[in-house]
Amino acid sequence: MRYVLDTNIITALIKNEAAALTQVAAHREDYLYLCPPVYYEAMRGLIWKGASAKIATLKRLRKTLSWVQLVDQDWERASQLWADMVRQGKQLSDVDLLIAAIAMRHDAIIVSDDNDFDSLPIRRENWRKP
Repeated sequence: MRYVLDTNIITALIKNEAAALTQVAAHREDYLYLCPPVYYEAMRGLIWKGASAKIATLKRLRKTLSWVQLVDQDWERASQLWADMVRQGKQLSDVDLLIAAIAMRHDAIIVSDDNDFDSLPIRRENWRKP
């Protein structure tokens, strides 16, 4: 299986939350993707807080996960998803739309504690719950 990890799951891993760590260990044979929008979102918060130890942990975590880059197709799909959601009266963050586009391209499941993804045509799991 393929999984794209959302920022709240990366944060849970940085904080050593047991449920998230257990799920990552259980999925060690699967592809666990980290993408630039998630890395950016996590990094900016840690820089803002001055959390240098957690920044180092994030950098180490990046090396253990599969890095998946954004491509033009992702930007176009995220744009379409944005338009579709606005037509339905919903507003999702650009980062979430880019994560969804990457997951769709890789036929992956989004791992997130954020139910905003449930509005999109994508599968989601929450690894923060035991």
